[in-house]
Amino acid sequence: MKQCLLVFPTIAAALFAAGNGSPAESPPPDIPRHYPHIRIAMLAYNGNPMGPFEDELLRRSVDLVVPHPKYLQHIHDIAPRTPQLAYTNTSNLYLEMFTDWLNFADRKGLSREAAFYHAATPKTFRGDSPSSQPVAWFWSVLRGANRLTDATRDAHSKTGRTPLGESVSIGQHDPFREINFSLTSGALGGWSAAIEYVRRVDAAGKPTEWSPLKTIMDTTSGLTQSGQLTFDPPADWKPAALGGATRLYYVRLRPLTGGGGAPVAQNILGRDYVAAGGKTSGVIPVFDAAADKNKDGYLNDAEYETRAPGKDARFLYESRIFSEGYGQMRFATNPANPAFRQWAVDYHQRLLTKNPLAGGFFMDNSEGKPQVKKGEVLENPDSFAKAYGALLKELHEAIAPRWILGNTGGGGPRADPVLQQNPAYLEEFAIRPLAHHYVQFEDLASQTAKRAKLTTPSPLAVLDSHPQKGVMTDPRMLISTLAYYYLLADPERTFLMFFGGFEPASPWTKHWTPAVAFDVGRPTGPWEKLTEGADPSNADLRYRIYQRGYTNALVMYKPLSYKKGAKNPGTSGDETATRIELPGTFRPLHADGTLGAPATSISLRNGEGAVLTR
Repeated sequence: MKQCLLVFPTIAAALFAAGNGSPAESPPPDIPRHYPHIRIAMLAYNGNPMGPFEDELLRRSVDLVVPHPKYLQHIHDIAPRTPQLAYTNTSNLYLEMFTDWLNFADRKGLSREAAFYHAATPKTFRGDSPSSQPVAWFWSVLRGANRLTDATRDAHSKTGRTPLGESVSIGQHDPFREINFSLTSGALGGWSAAIEYVRRVDAAGKPTEWSPLKTIMDTTSGLTQSGQLTFDPPADWKPAALGGATRLYYVRLRPLTGGGGAPVAQNILGRDYVAAGGKTSGVIPVFDAAADKNKDGYLNDAEYETRAPGKDARFLYESRIFSEGYGQMRFATNPANPAFRQWAVDYHQRLLTKNPLAGGFFMDNSEGKPQVKKGEVLENPDSFAKAYGALLKELHEAIAPRWILGNTGGGGPRADPVLQQNPAYLEEFAIRPLAHHYVQFEDLASQTAKRAKLTTPSPLAVLDSHPQKGVMTDPRMLISTLAYYYLLADPERTFLMFFGGFEPASPWTKHWTPAVAFDVGRPTGPWEKLTEGADPSNADLRYRIYQRGYTNALVMYKPLSYKKGAKNPGTSGDETATRIELPGTFRPLHADGTLGAPATSISLRNGEGAVLTR
């Protein structure tokens, strides 16, 4: 197919043409535009200054924004007709979304495990992210009885100090069986504390009864030294809301004696069931359901002794799979499960109620790639992409006329079933002008053209860019990014995003070129290969130069040179330049928006593009 695109431009045109796909099941809305020749999307995560420069771009240039919620009102005040999409995720659950699902499942009488995949064999993992946290961290550590002080951060820290001279409540998302204390000073003078759990709560989740917790082992000797408390989770243990609305399973240490003999904890941790040891890799264990004789999802000591070799999870939840590359406590979800989809709709409807200025959602990690392989989990992930697309479609219909933009970055053809059901996508890091060789350019061009034919009307596409092997603000990078986009774009439905995923929170001065405002007109046809030959700096490699005509401009781009099997990829220095005779006299468009001197020829280095005005 790639060779046909090069040899027969009419085939390229047919692939590019819109309107040949099946009717879109959940089409995105028509979005107001600022320029007739290009569409611009921007990210504005927490940290963007949202100052005068950003305001001016909102008024004159930006058609679509994915902002931090705190910017919704400001953007609305500046550009009320510009759609704003709130960031979210349903491919994995973490932080507040994770506990929201658990609380929802409890309220609805659903299985907490319905949302997740579970290890069938011990599964190694590696990765980290800002929203990841070690499994051994407790979700909440609160000091006090009536007036609560949050000591959670100190409880995790290697240098923390948590005095235990007043009540300390230790909360976790699921039932647990051990608490590990590292003490800077132990109990003295007969100090002691009762260990209790929440047995009853009121309708709001507030504890109404704490009951004594029977321990199995106490190597702390009454908190006189560092050590571990273990216990079997009580059958009548209730999740409770302390210091907020999130319900967690709490154990409380309630001092029975006062005085200055209370211990001080350096940190308070739970069970490191993945054996990460404070690092970002480990092994997700398998739960032996056959050993769980009472089917409560927990193996007590007697049951644990009968488990099959290699199945070391104490709780069923310890076998939940983490999302690939994101680290601990970011759990991969199973979109085929109806209970999880029910929650996804409910959660996002509530999220829109909190953020009424949001026009919908930017759904991250929507590439259609299953997080797991068949056989390594108990569930069957074979239809993941289709099920995930159905989830987005169901959510779109529930929030209409608001809509969803899925991040399909890296998904390739696996994302097709997702786009057919929710035809709006952002391809993160798609355009890399100084790093792509010509095969990668043709692959992206082919993918963009193919996706344009998946539905009628064509999917709305946002092509993000990445400054790989260059600098965001370099004029060459900016013009080359713009030229690359113009070669592929449908001016009605394809948006350009300058380096959004690379720096989503930095000022827009780093994501902009005034050259955007120059009206190149309408495309007069599809892109085509202009010429090819031996790389001037390495005869073992081949270069290709592509062009596309517009009514007011001629666009060219020369990717890196390439040869299959070559050990060294093409470079982008001055020594790679190729001179091209132009079909007339043109003026090059500069990154600052000005025009260069008239010219009848141009020299392009590898990884360089040009926008030439007629």
